[in-house]
Amino acid sequence: MEPPFRYWQITTLTAAGQLEHRDCPQAQQWFKARFEDEIAAEELSDRICQDTLWRICQAHPNEASMAQLCLRCWLSHQIVYICIQLARSFGATYGFQAADLWPLVLDDDGKVPATYQSFTMKILASYDPDRGALSTWASRLTKNHRELNNFLLSQGLYRATPWAILNDTKATQLPRFLPHLSPSELDIAAQLLGAYHRVYRRDRITQRTSRGQRCSAPTDEQLQRIDLSQPPNVVLSQLHDLAEQLRQSRVAARGGSLPSQSLDANEYTEPAVPVSDDFQEIQDEFAKNYRQDFLNTLGEAIKVTVTAYTVHYQKRRPPQGRVYRQALELFHCEGRPMGEIAKTLGLNSQVKVTRLLNLKKFRTEVCIYWLNQLKERVQKNALKHLSPDQLDNIADKLEQILNEEADAVMAEAASEAQIPKNRTANSVFARQLCAVVDTLPLPPDLPS
Repeated sequence: MEPPFRYWQITTLTAAGQLEHRDCPQAQQWFKARFEDEIAAEELSDRICQDTLWRICQAHPNEASMAQLCLRCWLSHQIVYICIQLARSFGATYGFQAADLWPLVLDDDGKVPATYQSFTMKILASYDPDRGALSTWASRLTKNHRELNNFLLSQGLYRATPWAILNDTKATQLPRFLPHLSPSELDIAAQLLGAYHRVYRRDRITQRTSRGQRCSAPTDEQLQRIDLSQPPNVVLSQLHDLAEQLRQSRVAARGGSLPSQSLDANEYTEPAVPVSDDFQEIQDEFAKNYRQDFLNTLGEAIKVTVTAYTVHYQKRRPPQGRVYRQALELFHCEGRPMGEIAKTLGLNSQVKVTRLLNLKKFRTEVCIYWLNQLKERVQKNALKHLSPDQLDNIADKLEQILNEEADAVMAEAASEAQIPKNRTANSVFARQLCAVVDTLPLPPDLPS
């Protein structure tokens, strides 16, 4: 259980915008008397405590105001920490700190009875303990707070997942959101979005347990149903690209700006948690599985993408699947320069090799598919050690960490690809690619 004082100490802001922790003696006295036996026996968990306090609020009018105040105190600490999480995840990139967010959501003055509906009161009024933990509900409402999200938008941050953006966009809105596209491009985008809605929306409605949950990436099976004519990773890349265009449009429409400054040091820190031997074993097991999943999913993404590109080039007249595969291996695994590859493969110029490999697009498509698979694996592994509520609470941070690691791998690959000669396959990306393509059969030679 978290420190009990959080149930009788409310966090507010001073006139200067600084955090102030103020004890509520009535709440402290009532809480200790109400949970005296459980505290003494060290058998009081936050979930049991919060469920008990919430039910007192509903069924015992004489004690409701004190039980509610205890929950309001706890929520005030939770709101502070959620803002810190947002700042840690996005502040350095988008130029804000937790102190910029607190005035938007930290408005409970701790008075009993409450003189107005503070944000903590709104959280409690809409909370249902049968549907999840109070911490999860508080996190969800804080991260979806209208004024907080308007502020984040003004900083250029639009937090919705690509899949939520697509889910909430109508095809008829595309000309307004994407005025830079030609009529034919808008038609293609509308067809893709319509297919996405028919598959993704229907599945979310069918799976009623997903209502209110974060929109996750479509599965391979869904991607195949969205477009049977394309490999799943290609469809995923197209959807991701459309969502990012819509994201930028929404940010620009609401006055989004470029990042302006870095995060200052946090003013509020969580107490250190001692690490037991059992917890260390869990960490070691998770880290071992993560490193394995990290490389396995990268290899899987490379295999799927290389196969898709090979099939695409093999459909050309004359077929070029074999030429593509040979160029890929010569460039990444043997470190040959583009000009030499052109001569080896009988191509007219270095430009043809550059267009054939299309390295930047290739890496992007690998990365999108890779992240999708890696997130699924990591979340599945995390659920062995965390509850669904705990995983939901760290979803944003987990996604940021995975994105940063993937970006680092791709940046290393891009930097290595810029070396004109005597290049060796030292990057993680190149090593995985060479290991994968070595196992894939080459398309047949052209008939003589």
